[in-house]
Amino acid sequence: MFAELQDCLYHGDTVKNAITQICKHTRDESIIKTCQVIAEVLEIKFDINFAQVNTDSHFQAVHQLQKHLNWVMQKYEEIQKCVNEYNPKWSDPLLKIIDTELARLSQLIILLDREPDICDHKGNLIRPNDLVVYPCKDEQGRDYDHYGVVRATARGYRIAHFFTGKTVKPTGKIVSVGIGYVHFAPYTPDWLFKERPEQKHPEKASDIEIEARIQKSREKILCAKDTLWNLLNYNCEHWAREMVYNEPSSTQAEQIKARN
Repeated sequence: MFAELQDCLYHGDTVKNAITQICKHTRDESIIKTCQVIAEVLEIKFDINFAQVNTDSHFQAVHQLQKHLNWVMQKYEEIQKCVNEYNPKWSDPLLKIIDTELARLSQLIILLDREPDICDHKGNLIRPNDLVVYPCKDEQGRDYDHYGVVRATARGYRIAHFFTGKTVKPTGKIVSVGIGYVHFAPYTPDWLFKERPEQKHPEKASDIEIEARIQKSREKILCAKDTLWNLLNYNCEHWAREMVYNEPSSTQAEQIKARN
């Protein structure tokens, strides 16, 4: 009977396949560590090869683990009903081992049943109010970062960012200017972590204040008082840093000025 229980536990590589699928679709280090502990408990090997973030695949695998464990527990309950018919000298040591193993697995699977942390493509944890950047290229093919601010909304994480449409070059000016717009886009892992305001300037990282600044900036558009986008004086990085620190600044603009 105990051998049958072990066969159930390892049946069809169900646990191995499930934790492999979970690690394939998450960057959450805590969840990955939990899968590794499950593998250690069962003394099995599995692959940790990340492919892409997919929360649906994560929960499909967790559901499969839960279903599998319930099946194993039913088999164990059948054993417990008749175990008293046997010499406890032989059954008690086995029961003690199995009790510990199944209890540990139950706890670990419960830990997996949660929304994974949101991470960028490089595995950096993303939190509300973080400064994030989207790698881009300008019209001359040079790399630059488009800045945004992570916001927690009822529809999940979104990116507040400042951009412009068509630009013009005023007479005598070397940079383009255009009307600035504040836009909210769904977060994707392509937006890479840049900076966490609460770590750099905790006194300026109030969520309420950041929200108020963003809303004020959006209202300027409706009142036709929106700020002109300007590559050197007020670009996406100026805007993002003003939202989180209340002071516009741009490391990229300073680099451009230095080159010119």
